[in-house]
Amino acid sequence: MNKKFQYLMCLFICAFSAQIVGAQSSVNSINPIAPLKNEWTYSLTPYAWLPGVSSDIPVPPSSSSTDVSAGDVLKHLSGAAMISGQANYGRWGILADMAHAELSNESVRGFDVRLANSSASIKLNTYTLASTYNLVHSPKYSLDAVVGLRNVNATVSWSIDFQSLTDQSGSKNVNATDPILGVKGRARIQETDWYVPFYFDVGAKGGRTDVTWQALVGVGRTYSWGDVMLGYRALYYDMKADQALQKTTLAGFTFGVGFKF
Repeated sequence: MNKKFQYLMCLFICAFSAQIVGAQSSVNSINPIAPLKNEWTYSLTPYAWLPGVSSDIPVPPSSSSTDVSAGDVLKHLSGAAMISGQANYGRWGILADMAHAELSNESVRGFDVRLANSSASIKLNTYTLASTYNLVHSPKYSLDAVVGLRNVNATVSWSIDFQSLTDQSGSKNVNATDPILGVKGRARIQETDWYVPFYFDVGAKGGRTDVTWQALVGVGRTYSWGDVMLGYRALYYDMKADQALQKTTLAGFTFGVGFKF
């Protein structure tokens, strides 16, 4: 938790620095809060997300945990693809997001010690589809309500050496769809083309999921063709007993380039 707090503080420091730099060129700046239009507007954002992963593995008789820090994620990342898009008409909008990540050979801890010759892998696909409605709009900030669904398809595999105990290996798969409710928006930094984007949603208790939430905060800059954004994103799933995602957190920096058309 301390590391996450430090990352967030770094982002706010970047945002504060952006105020100073951007204020010097505010005369020619582009307002990152786009006006509402009674016509369709679209944006498409490919992005990279490098999360550290912490997850409990549902291994009887008690759970072990696997975690890999954000700094190690490139050594463990087997594949990734992320993209999001949005369409707006007036105050209404449609939001879609897809993230795919495969992380392998993660270190495993059990009974508060690192287990030698043990490894785990996670294959994760998340899909979010939601409708949005603008609640507040001004030249300084914009706030949207988000109502939709998030689907997760995850496979967790493990091979654990319990030393004096019986070795265990196995794999679990889960496919769950949960309703989500949240908010998203952005706040302009002074009179510049810099802004602070934010997002938060929470998932209702579903058939396999006890709770899920997702959050993002960052700093971005608007150009005539689109946006560039650096942020910190976290996704959390806690599913019912014996499901694949037990107290699983994916959290790390994300970088995206959005195109408007």
